[in-house]
Amino acid sequence: MSTVLHKISKEMGIKESELISQSVKAYIRSELGKIESQLYTLYHKYKIKSIQELEHAIEMGEVVESDVLDDLTRIDYLESEKTKMMNFFRDVG
Repeated sequence: MSTVLHKISKEMGIKESELISQSVKAYIRSELGKIESQLYTLYHKYKIKSIQELEHAIEMGEVVESDVLDDLTRIDYLESEKTKMMNFFRDVG
């Protein structure tokens, strides 16, 4: 791997560390895109913009919690993963 990294960085005229940094950022952006796509699909399904709106709809009796529990759990997980990926992206610089 190191020789491939060295070869690519030499051919592209950038430092190996910069190549790694940019690669990690691209990967994180890709993962964020997947997460946001899944969130969009779930938000669109319930015509909401946040997990709080779905929780509010449950509290107001607009939807039955048992009917949306799987999606609510999935949204919570995806939001957590999104935050984690955004923090990783920030940390990479």
